[in-house]
Amino acid sequence: MSRSLVSKDDLERIALQEIRSFPGTENVLSVEIEFERSDRPGMSWRLHVLAQEGCDLARVQYAAKTTTDRLKHRYEVRLN
Repeated sequence: MSRSLVSKDDLERIALQEIRSFPGTENVLSVEIEFERSDRPGMSWRLHVLAQEGCDLARVQYAAKTTTDRLKHRYEVRLN
């Protein structure tokens, strides 16, 4: 299965939408993608999630991990 190319900004918006779709994560404020050094540019990144105080951190972590895994299967970040 081929992955679609997507910009960093678009992927951050998609990730925020997907994370907020998990129960208990509606108060997630923002998502940022951080790139890591790798032999596979566009594939080596991780999500940083900013959530309001009082969120269930276990749910936010689960949502972030699950979303990261799903998005890495579907998208490759276009590096400009």
